[in-house]
Amino acid sequence: MPPSSPASSAPAEQPRPTTKDLERFRRSRRHPRPTQFDYLHLRQLLTDLTETLGAAPGPVEDVLDVFCGSRPYEDLLPDGAQVVGLDVEDRWGVADVVSDEFLPFEDESFDLVICIEAFYYVADPMRGVSEIRRVLRPGGTVVISVPLIWHYDRTILEHRFTGPELESLFDGWEEVRVLDNGGMGVSWAFLTGHLLYLREKLLGHRLRLMLAPLFKAVYLAVNGMGALIEARERRRLRRADRRFTLPPNLTLTARKPAG
Repeated sequence: MPPSSPASSAPAEQPRPTTKDLERFRRSRRHPRPTQFDYLHLRQLLTDLTETLGAAPGPVEDVLDVFCGSRPYEDLLPDGAQVVGLDVEDRWGVADVVSDEFLPFEDESFDLVICIEAFYYVADPMRGVSEIRRVLRPGGTVVISVPLIWHYDRTILEHRFTGPELESLFDGWEEVRVLDNGGMGVSWAFLTGHLLYLREKLLGHRLRLMLAPLFKAVYLAVNGMGALIEARERRRLRRADRRFTLPPNLTLTARKPAG
C-alpha cells in the first residue's frame, strides 16, 4: 500500500505515531495477513523486493533509502550495509536526514539507492533520476517501486508510470529491468479490498469493532478469489500475447555505468 505523500504525510494536528504504531505498521508490510485488504499486493511486493535487493551486486556498503517512511524493508538489504534514511519530514521518528532538498548528499556517496513506493511524488522525475545517478558510485544500483493502480490526491502532484515509461527514464543505464509486482488478479483483489476498507473506515468505532470479524472474512474471501484469478491469468499469459498487462505495482532496477 503506497505511503502518504512525503509533502503532506503528517498534518500538524495529528499525533506522532507511537513505537507500537511503528511496529504494527512495519509488521503489516513485512508479514501481511490474508485478512488484510491489501494482502496479495503486499505479499507480491515483498517477494519481489526480497529477490531484487538480495541480488543487488556488491559490494553494498552504503545505502540511501529515499522517502524512507517507516523503513520496513531494510532488513532485506545485504548484511553489514549502512543505511541512511531520507525523508521530507520525520513522521515515524526513524529518518536520519530530514530535508526538502532532493538528495542533499555528496557525489558518489552510495552503492545502492532505494525508493520504495514514493518516487511518484518526485515533481521532476528526469531530474530525480539524474540526482540518483549523481549520488551513486560507478556500478551502483537503484531500486524503485511505484504503484500503477492507486487512488490519488487531487491537491498533490503525483505521477503514474507504465513499465516502458519508467524504463525510459533510465536510458543510458545498464541492466535496466522493470518487474510487474502481480497481475490482474492481484489488482482486482487490491481494488475490491480497498473499496471495502474505505467503507469500513467510515463506520463508528464501536460498530467497526463489532463488524471486524466480518470484514476480515470478506478480505480473506477476496484475497482467495484474487489468487485464483492470478493463477489462471498467469497460465493464460504463458500461452497468449503478453503485450497487455495490469499490475498493481512496478519495481525497477538499474545500474549506473561503471565507466
